[in-house]
Amino acid sequence: MTATKKRSRQTKGKTAKARDWMLGPIPDDVFGSASDPAPQPGPQAPPLAIDERFEFLLSNPDLFEAVRQTLPAREPGSVGRPPEYPPYIYFVFLCSISIFGSARSTARHLQRELWWNPVREAARKHLGSEESDSLKPVGPSLSQWNYFFANHLKKHMAAVRDASRELWIRQALDMGMMAESRSRGSWVHPERDQVIHVDATVAKPPSKQTQHITEDKVTGVKRHRRVDPDASYTTEGGGRRVYGNKFLSLAVRVARTPHSRVILAMESIRHKTKSRDPEREDEGTAVVRLMHHLLSKAPGIRAFTYDTALRGVHRAPLIADGIVVFTRQHGGLEPHSLQRYEKTHKDNRKCSHDLFTVEGRICQRHFTVDGETYYTPLPVEELERRKQKKSRFYHRLVIPCSRGDHELRIRVDETKEDREIDPSSKKPRFNRAEHLRQIPPDTPAGRRLLGFRQDSESIHSRFDQAYPHERVPAYGANAGLLIYIGYAWVNNSITRALGQKPLGLAA
Repeated sequence: MTATKKRSRQTKGKTAKARDWMLGPIPDDVFGSASDPAPQPGPQAPPLAIDERFEFLLSNPDLFEAVRQTLPAREPGSVGRPPEYPPYIYFVFLCSISIFGSARSTARHLQRELWWNPVREAARKHLGSEESDSLKPVGPSLSQWNYFFANHLKKHMAAVRDASRELWIRQALDMGMMAESRSRGSWVHPERDQVIHVDATVAKPPSKQTQHITEDKVTGVKRHRRVDPDASYTTEGGGRRVYGNKFLSLAVRVARTPHSRVILAMESIRHKTKSRDPEREDEGTAVVRLMHHLLSKAPGIRAFTYDTALRGVHRAPLIADGIVVFTRQHGGLEPHSLQRYEKTHKDNRKCSHDLFTVEGRICQRHFTVDGETYYTPLPVEELERRKQKKSRFYHRLVIPCSRGDHELRIRVDETKEDREIDPSSKKPRFNRAEHLRQIPPDTPAGRRLLGFRQDSESIHSRFDQAYPHERVPAYGANAGLLIYIGYAWVNNSITRALGQKPLGLAA
């Protein structure tokens, strides 16, 4: 058992002030013990050369299927000048930007036979010899790419995003991930490939300028600057302000298996006020929508991890869908009264226990001889799930008592009574999904799931490092999302090429 610790309040702009309550030691229970061995790190992923990444991208048949669904070829006899390259060439170009670092570098590489011939061979393999022979001796120029990107790809961004998402989900299922048919982990310790890790990142645009016209304070010279139309400042964890566009990614991977990550969905999300950006969803709404869709396609999912940006109002509908939703406890939450448990014993004597929610779990309130409030975390014997029209989750816990321990089941999902409006506050009576966690964060099981979420940081880090100065080579949120989709295609193509099928997962 861990030692007793006193919590402190972190107040923005003020010195940390000690709370007037204490939390007792975390008990050994279904969520693990302090003596449990730490999980061993997995093997290091072997590095891949640029030509290997390019080869794996071209060998992915789903890439050409995505183009067929979203970027149909020009009909014969159509009005206007015929294009010099078919749409799939520009889609390969889009994905290759994440390999070569920029559109200019990609155009230069595809002008050389060393890199263009593999594209022609891929066209022959996936589309036939006639299509391959119709291609020009070298790839498109930078100006040709810029025209197609601005006038075609950006207009079909939504279709490209949605078709890519469906193909990526199918890839993960075909590789044995998120499978409902095979043996599954418990609700407390789900298998790695049954856990979806999600995170959002702010990607820097090509220019850090925020004003269209700047004036030199010394010379008075005015300069016209190019500004990203959608970028703005966002405050990340730790209070750090960053400038750029915000993107969301959902992914899954297999435990202890390098190059097994499959990115399942991408989205551009709103980070301004709704009046300034009415088209995009806010972060929490987008997460819930994408997870609802993913659960309809992959019922084998058992858990989902995110950061503290997800609040109780977002967690509740996902828990009702029947999965474990893990996030760290949001700072600033005070202990909240849950219920009083009372029992009359055979000798007609009563015992009562005041139960509170503290740090995401159920605790019993006591008072010390010094008059301080002391909360004792109650051991949980089991995390139960009951499937009805909507799923319900319970903590089956034990209340220690001098007259004999009590067993009690308490729901950790939102109840009908919780949603009732309190006449005095005009708000729901209890935000249970905000105050209680199915798996408390400060436990071995919680720290294991927290480690899974960190994998999302790796996705964003590799995405940033793919481009010079860690700046996405495109202006605007939709254009940036297309670049990110191209990066995801490269990642998933590597997983497809190197992953065993079904990645060594038990059937």
